[in-house]
Amino acid sequence: MLRYLLLVFIGCVITSVACAQGMQNGTVLENKTRVVLEGIQIENKTTTKVVVTDKLGRFSIPAKTGDLLVFTGAFYRPDTVLLTNLLGREVFLTPKQTSLEEVKVNGTEIKAPASGYKDPDFHGQTMVYQRDPKTGYYKGGVALRLHYWTKDDKKRKKEGEFIQSQQVQDEITEVFSPDNLTKYVPLTGDDMNNFILLYIPSVKTYTSPEFSLTTYLDASYKKFLKLTPEERKAGQLIK
Repeated sequence: MLRYLLLVFIGCVITSVACAQGMQNGTVLENKTRVVLEGIQIENKTTTKVVVTDKLGRFSIPAKTGDLLVFTGAFYRPDTVLLTNLLGREVFLTPKQTSLEEVKVNGTEIKAPASGYKDPDFHGQTMVYQRDPKTGYYKGGVALRLHYWTKDDKKRKKEGEFIQSQQVQDEITEVFSPDNLTKYVPLTGDDMNNFILLYIPSVKTYTSPEFSLTTYLDASYKKFLKLTPEERKAGQLIK
């Protein structure tokens, strides 16, 4: 009899665990571009279950509230999501920044006709050889014509602006984390997550000279209190 009761108890436990377990569905996209990402690995750290996104960036993984999902990809920064619910969600990953190695040109002198040498490796642009201002003789190395490098300068400027924007975005994400915002607004759980989704500022807003964190949060919190429960969940649809 005791053995029978034990088997019944174990069966009830297994059933209750199975019922508590659900499925987390979603889509993984690239931050800003919203390009769907195939082959992104999602691991449920609680259950160690691992799945991979399909061609449309979609995934489905067994999970329950309180589980921690880790998203990783070869060319993207890893991200983690603490599940507060099992509603369908979009997860955005940020591309990793790659640093190009510095190219150094040695000072070996190159003999060339006085008219200037057109090197095919420099796209046919005329290379002007450096002269010693005191003696007037060639001293090795080259002085490249500036008009050719204008395009590269613009490209480097754009890349610099993109990297700076990503750094600011990372700062915003850190500032508008639940742990940090609890210092400013009396919200927790789903309310805090919905508040962040609705009112996390853009890079343009955050970097504006008029931006004040305390003023912004105070105004946003007052707006949030006036929303209905359904309106507070609108940020989940935006994300």
